[in-house]
Amino acid sequence: MELYDGHTTHPDAQWFPKAELGLFLHWGISSVHGNIDLSWGMFRDFKWGPEVIPPEEYFDLAKRFNPKKYDPEKWIKAASDAGFKYAVLTTRHHDSFALWPSDFGDFNTGRYMDGRDLVGEYVKACRRYGMKVGFYYSPPDFRTQRKYMSFGGWYDDRKEDLIVPQVYTDYMRAIVRGQLTELLTRYGVIDLLWFDGAGLDYMSRDEIYYYQPSVVIGRGEMTDFLSTECTIPTEEYYHENLEGHWWECCHEWNCGGWGYTRDEVYKSAETIMDYYKTVVVKYHGNLLINMGPNADGELPPVAYERLSEFGEMLKEYKKSGQ
Repeated sequence: MELYDGHTTHPDAQWFPKAELGLFLHWGISSVHGNIDLSWGMFRDFKWGPEVIPPEEYFDLAKRFNPKKYDPEKWIKAASDAGFKYAVLTTRHHDSFALWPSDFGDFNTGRYMDGRDLVGEYVKACRRYGMKVGFYYSPPDFRTQRKYMSFGGWYDDRKEDLIVPQVYTDYMRAIVRGQLTELLTRYGVIDLLWFDGAGLDYMSRDEIYYYQPSVVIGRGEMTDFLSTECTIPTEEYYHENLEGHWWECCHEWNCGGWGYTRDEVYKSAETIMDYYKTVVVKYHGNLLINMGPNADGELPPVAYERLSEFGEMLKEYKKSGQ
């Protein structure tokens, strides 16, 4: 695949720099606890979430993860009505739990949820409402290498992370490659593959394009767009680092962490509108804004309220021609 100025030139990928708004969905087994952040909630020294628990307790949450009220169509419709053009779901976070019945590894819905495919239901919802389909995928595998991680000080015999034996490294690599192949072949056209970690160290661009020729790949080295995380760029930063490139700002709408926490506090629609005016209007990027569903698979009522409020603001803003 020929690259131009750091991004794909495939004609079916040119939606990305015009998309403006994406819905980020951080969801997984941490939601069962209800007051820890996704993956990072098992680190003893983690300072940016309400609570932390030991890794053994965290991984055991998979046994109780059974989202009986999961209806991604409700999420996606609300976002689409508000003017969002794409969505990105955490198909696997650093805790290694995959939201589909994978044939690779043993930590996924195939083992714990009788094979329910949460990713497939999300894809159908996106297609129904014309949203571009994005998959977040994290190659880091905290569960497989858990015996060699300090997890921020839980273990006296591991003051710091230990060297992971090659046999585990090879095993983790095989899982990542197998799972990426599944994501790229089971669900039809995938519009965005969003790596959190060095995904291209496991599968090359050419291999990804073999399965999905028009996919947009982010983020990391040699991917299609630059990004900022929870940071609205200054004018100086924009001109020095982002100008002339495809780029995206991922940010939290919910304030308790990336994943669900029971005492959810959401930023106001006015705050997100300010983000939009800077990121999208002034600096020509996309705004990928996050919400965290609960263990039943529901977004809190405040999430829908904020989406509706923001959608009305956006309509008025665009109508005014500002």
